[in-house]
Amino acid sequence: MTAQTWPGVAHERIGTYVHVLVTEPALLADAESLVLDGLAQLDAACSRFRPDSELARLTGASGPVAVSPLLAALVQAALDVAAASDGLVDPTLGRHLRAAGYDRTFADVPQDGPEAVRLPVAPDRWREVRVDGLRLTVPPGVQLDLGASAKAWAADWLAEQVAGLGTGVLVNLGGDLAVGGPVPDG
Repeated sequence: MTAQTWPGVAHERIGTYVHVLVTEPALLADAESLVLDGLAQLDAACSRFRPDSELARLTGASGPVAVSPLLAALVQAALDVAAASDGLVDPTLGRHLRAAGYDRTFADVPQDGPEAVRLPVAPDRWREVRVDGLRLTVPPGVQLDLGASAKAWAADWLAEQVAGLGTGVLVNLGGDLAVGGPVPDG
């Protein structure tokens, strides 16, 4: 098998590096546009670093709140990961991550890291989060953080969108990889 170079682009978005490779060079610009637009939507929906993100605006809300289809899908994915890991990956630790100093991008976190923070003794609050269509209910005092699952979900979502253009694609979001579309010969 000989090595083949796929046309691609690299960017920095959502606090990490982003690579998009395609098998059809003529579709690279469209693929790049789809991915960058999708990442802007992702950032607006669930960034913990933006006070204007949809997720940040939910802090302190009581009862079911209307959310975008994107945020509903991202929260549901986080709950699915929490269930699959029996709570080891917990989207309800946002307040604790902020208290630990992860309230800014990794580039702004001190190199020696933030102070250690105790996590809750019973971190099963994720079981109380509800997604019902486009309605989200978060228990009082809980702040969601989707950082453990959102990039992986987004890589899959974006690879599927780019593949819809008719090209093979690899999307790399800071190490969360997804592929889609036709497989190249060889």
